[in-house]
Amino acid sequence: MNKNQIRLAVAGINGRMGKNILKILNTQIRKNVLLNGAIETKSSLKKRNKIFYKSNFLKIKSNLIDIIDYFDILIDFTNPKSTIEHLHICKSYNKKIVIGTTGFSIQQKLIIEKISKNIAIILSSNFSLGINILLKILENITEIFCKNKLENKIDIDIIEKHHKNKIDTPSGTALSLKNVIIQIYKKYNFMKEVKCHSIRAADLYGEHNVLFSFFGEQIELIHKVSNRHSFAEGSIKAAIWLYTKKTGIYTMNHVLEI
Repeated sequence: MNKNQIRLAVAGINGRMGKNILKILNTQIRKNVLLNGAIETKSSLKKRNKIFYKSNFLKIKSNLIDIIDYFDILIDFTNPKSTIEHLHICKSYNKKIVIGTTGFSIQQKLIIEKISKNIAIILSSNFSLGINILLKILENITEIFCKNKLENKIDIDIIEKHHKNKIDTPSGTALSLKNVIIQIYKKYNFMKEVKCHSIRAADLYGEHNVLFSFFGEQIELIHKVSNRHSFAEGSIKAAIWLYTKKTGIYTMNHVLEI
């Protein structure tokens, strides 16, 4: 194995995001990246215990410990409970982790923050380039409202749409958008209600709409995705970026330098 090669493992390889990450790694040439491990739940393994990767079959395990010597960075899009378990293992074995899981409790977020003092972590509710550009635009537009003393004259609503099997409501991305607005308002010592509205229907990939309504006018910011490719691509880019980091907690803003 090339000593400069980044060895990846994917948690939830049979899930929606896992399959998209696998597809990208199978179809795009990345000489410095190798998928070297995959884990899934035991129930999922009954249906599929191997994956086809680069003309080879890669065996899937149900326990991260079973592949601990075969990867440098774990990409995890599972669920809060599983991710926290994987995080503790990564800490014990000094492995880096890219976390795309959402729906963490306050206590779980504190655990992630504490463990980031020992290992390098990227935590993001959304890995697409577009949504991270939107977050920056949102920061700027909210700042303009506050500087012009319009903060109390504007109603702000976030409408998010996802597939009907998505568990957390509102979405992690919607909460990230809301937090950007609230943090800017706090700079100007103003508290603002930002309402989130969630739609869960069919197989929607994801749409986020931020609506600023004031007398006689509306400003609407919309981000849509037509597939999960951008999320999967972003998570791989994040893993490559994280490879040189020793400790700390990072976001896609760090990766994309927005």
